[in-house]
Amino acid sequence: MNSKLLSSIHRVAKELPPIALNSLADFLEESAGSYSEELKARVLSQLPNLNFRRAVLELLEDWHQASTNLDSQSIAFALRSTAYAIASAHSALSAEIVWTGPDVSNIPVRKTEQVLKQLIQEAQRELTIVSFAVYKVPDIAEALIAAMDRGVHLRIIAETPEVGEGKVPFGVVAGLGAEVAQRSEVFIWEKSKRPKGKDGKHGSLHMKCAIADGNNLLISSANLTGYALTLNMEIGLLIHSQSLASCVNNHINQLIHQDVFSLLS
Repeated sequence: MNSKLLSSIHRVAKELPPIALNSLADFLEESAGSYSEELKARVLSQLPNLNFRRAVLELLEDWHQASTNLDSQSIAFALRSTAYAIASAHSALSAEIVWTGPDVSNIPVRKTEQVLKQLIQEAQRELTIVSFAVYKVPDIAEALIAAMDRGVHLRIIAETPEVGEGKVPFGVVAGLGAEVAQRSEVFIWEKSKRPKGKDGKHGSLHMKCAIADGNNLLISSANLTGYALTLNMEIGLLIHSQSLASCVNNHINQLIHQDVFSLLS
């Protein structure tokens, strides 16, 4: 197959809904022959949608111009294989936009607080939450307690007033409550382990993310605060990918193993 024909096959497999694609592939398999104008007319007559007709017409013309020995059954097989590959890639890695702020468009976005709560509620084994600031999120604290009640192991990595040089006024206890702090593992980035600039100031623990069961990863500009989850303008991505979620989780594990992050006593 030449690249033009492959491109047309990919476009059809991507654009046609599964029912229409399967119907097209069934017809091509049953035809069991080479390209012909009669076959083209019969195929196109089954596609009332103009955009689908254009995509399939381009595929049929590229098949004809390719001057190959490929028959209609081969094209059907290529369509099914490509559709399967596209679906598998989508299930292995998909992402959703996460947003806090004004609703100004028809682009489908989900609220940061809603996504974070769902991530916590669906966690079954382990949950890691990293935030620069933690303050006044009672609904999130309640969801975290419910998660620990069903056996989820919770790790929290956050900036604190003691090591953050006053950049945040509250720590995990004040921000999420004593029960969450006592029942979870709370890690900090000790000041002695942070790089310093020429002005003598230390770096900050500024990343914000949440990882659930090594499968789902939320990366956001939002801190774990009431303002960030409801009032500020924040943006992030909820990524459904075991490989990426595990990669970030393993990186955090290494930071703990190498004592970059220390358990808060």
